[in-house]
Amino acid sequence: MWMQKIRTYSALGIVFVFVFLISQIVMPGQFISMDKVYSISKIGQSENEVIYKIQDIVAQNQNGNTSDDIELEGIVTKVIDGDTLDINGTRIRLALVDTPERGQQGFDNAKKFVESLCLGKKGELDVDSGQRRGDRYGREVGVVYCDGVNTNAKVMANKMGKILTEFCDISEFSKENWTAAQCR
Repeated sequence: MWMQKIRTYSALGIVFVFVFLISQIVMPGQFISMDKVYSISKIGQSENEVIYKIQDIVAQNQNGNTSDDIELEGIVTKVIDGDTLDINGTRIRLALVDTPERGQQGFDNAKKFVESLCLGKKGELDVDSGQRRGDRYGREVGVVYCDGVNTNAKVMANKMGKILTEFCDISEFSKENWTAAQCR
């Protein structure tokens, strides 16, 4: 008897989930899963089918530190260039960000920009899970928050660098608002 009730309720639950998902496709919009917000939108139509795009919205506030994954905190003691800095003597490379090197046009602007955001301020590092071993120069790789501001995103928003697309496949940050357009 009770097994029959369990089967019935399980079947009803499956039907409910199925109807919910179908309704989201028929009526594009946003829906929320356990920990993410998704956006469904119609992007085109072929001869026999409608084509939808499901977008994983991972960061509603790209400037604030919304991560629980901070592994290093301290004062930013040195800015090497637009994509490399030190927090408490630990050298860090901004994940997915590439700014001009010394002697290249834009080097001074990128370095000064990061200095204005970070130097002498509280820095927090969210290590990139996909690049946990660091880079070939022994630097930690991740997103740096300076006084709560996502430095990686700010550098990109101010057109101080470009996305290192060769790391999009392994970086946990490749679907963030500041990288998604170039990490496809």
